Amino acid sequence: MDNTNNASASRDSLQPVAEAQRPMTQGSYALVFWSSGIIVQIMVIGLYLLHPVGALNFVQVIVAGVVASILVALLMTLQGHAGMRYGIPFIVQGRTAFGTQGTKVVAILRCIPAIAWNGIGTWIGALALQQVTTSLFELGNVWVYFFFLLILQSLLAYRGVGTITRFNGAMSLIIFAMLLYFFYIVFAEGNIDFSTASEVPGSWGLLWIAGMMAAFANWTTVILNSSDLTRQVNPRGRSILRVSAIANFFGVIPPWLFMILSGMLIGLATGSTDPIAGLVELAPNPVFGIVLLVFIILAQITSNLTLNILPPALAFQDIFKISWKAGIILVAALSVVTAPWYLLSSDYFFKFQNFYASFLGPATAIMLADYFIIRRTQLDVEKLYDNKTYRYSRGFSLPGMLSLVAGAVASFVFLDYSWLVGFPFTLVLFLVVKKIGSNG
Repeated sequence: MDNTNNASASRDSLQPVAEAQRPMTQGSYALVFWSSGIIVQIMVIGLYLLHPVGALNFVQVIVAGVVASILVALLMTLQGHAGMRYGIPFIVQGRTAFGTQGTKVVAILRCIPAIAWNGIGTWIGALALQQVTTSLFELGNVWVYFFFLLILQSLLAYRGVGTITRFNGAMSLIIFAMLLYFFYIVFAEGNIDFSTASEVPGSWGLLWIAGMMAAFANWTTVILNSSDLTRQVNPRGRSILRVSAIANFFGVIPPWLFMILSGMLIGLATGSTDPIAGLVELAPNPVFGIVLLVFIILAQITSNLTLNILPPALAFQDIFKISWKAGIILVAALSVVTAPWYLLSSDYFFKFQNFYASFLGPATAIMLADYFIIRRTQLDVEKLYDNKTYRYSRGFSLPGMLSLVAGAVASFVFLDYSWLVGFPFTLVLFLVVKKIGSNG
């Protein structure tokens, strides 16, 4: 195998990625998240939180989006530090905190929402494609399009991380420019009335906190496995924390806020609770509407490639000892089982987010406490891969697993605020249990 193939195999496997083999720069990483963040799922947050669908007024939703996006970027910076420094994926990073088998349990908890989001994103793309063909040819079948897009994005992912990076980077600016021009037209035509949503008193109390946490929970999955992408970034000798912070803050916050604002504008201009239908209604002419729907399709594909296919495919390699390509096929198959056409409805959307956040918040807290406080960011990479050092009790770290369960239970009790409760509670509990004296 030549050096190029060796580099590709390393990037798509669980082995550490050497800096010289990493395909991403600080800028290309940010662009990948621009393409991954400009998606309908985040647009839905703004649409569902704003009056009359939600309970908050215009300013409150904006502030909730700002706070949530800053928290996401900050935690991604911290959680992705080990990946950029050592070139290791999330499932290997977790061995110190949870054990060689325990980290697989956490990975499965991370895989479930990723697979569900992969299905949701593909379903949104299929709905958009059906709108396109119905407008042009008066025919279309959403189920055919769903499986077509599922296969298409799986083929792109099948070719490896390098292909994902190049595709997402190329699409990010195109997608952003299309949306920017679209909303320029909407504002120019004066279709948006801010008065109703601005005059509603809303709430800066528990309702606002719940709304902010619902927005934040949308990307708790991305936070947990940040190392899966940061390991592909070459810091080029600069401070890892600085490189990661700049890349994440510029990569996450602008598209996040733009899409939350987009969802709000659609609701204000059309009164629709369906973001796709709202976009089509606002289109100035049929041709532009079709182009916009093509953007939606591309946006869902780019998001799925980065956020919802890559993490479980890597995890499945360790859990089931299968290849990258077999992992991609398994992700696609399981995405159908999650029934995304049900999950996307407003009745289940936020409940689904808060449910999985109840596990992922505590898991993130444990990994951050273990890496930054207990180990002071110092890892022995060889020991991470020897399957002996971190076996603990039959492959499980008792402090890590007990803290995870206790944190999840605490989060369930306060489901609407699951991350806000589970994260600090679990972080403190884990440190206390470790200090008591367990070697596991």
